[in-house]
Amino acid sequence: MKKVLWVASSLLMIGQVQAGPITPCTKAQLNGSYVVYNAAVTGTTLADAGSLNHTGRCEVNINNGNLSGNCAFDSNNSGNHNFHGPVYGTATMNTNCSAELVMSFDPVPNVVHIDSTFDVQFLPNKEGFIGKFENNFGVYGSTSGTRFNPLLPSTPAP
Repeated sequence: MKKVLWVASSLLMIGQVQAGPITPCTKAQLNGSYVVYNAAVTGTTLADAGSLNHTGRCEVNINNGNLSGNCAFDSNNSGNHNFHGPVYGTATMNTNCSAELVMSFDPVPNVVHIDSTFDVQFLPNKEGFIGKFENNFGVYGSTSGTRFNPLLPSTPAP
């Protein structure tokens, strides 16, 4: 029995050494450009769900907690055209690599203002994230994103 415990504890220690140290995330690691995909899955009521469902793609840059970029939302289930335009907001990173993003946009300037709050978890390499969002109109959805370089040309890969 002692041999089994010794072997098990040795393997556990070796596994921990090979995994490497876990380091806390920092605010600076959040800086960069991201492509973000969103899928709104429901509104606050079942009646809202059909008219509010949509998907979207955003290209955003985060620099010292400030978020800016552009989004293009696909048409919703009712076929209504959705927002295409600039977004702005804030971003904060927690030491456990979870982050909160607030993405704001004005589909009808000076009339309709939307704040979407994102709760995301970054991958261990900090190159991407997955999470959820909700906005001030009661729309909920899922989100995922990855870092990208906006300076690279968008050409088909060989």
